[in-house]
Amino acid sequence: MTEEFEYLKHDPDLEAESGPGGTLVFRDGGQFCVVGRDFVSVEESDCYAFGSTREEAIANYAMKTGR
Repeated sequence: MTEEFEYLKHDPDLEAESGPGGTLVFRDGGQFCVVGRDFVSVEESDCYAFGSTREEAIANYAMKTGR
């Protein structure tokens, strides 16, 4: 688990919820975002995905990461 993941997990303004496989799910603008435990940043990580709904973001994460 990265420091950045921990920060997102405990950020009260983000209102992140637990997702499948230890991920976090939260709203990011008009979309939902899912990040994995190894998340550092969008530029450095591949364990994240977006979707217009929570379910779509989770499905996109599963396709992208194979999890």
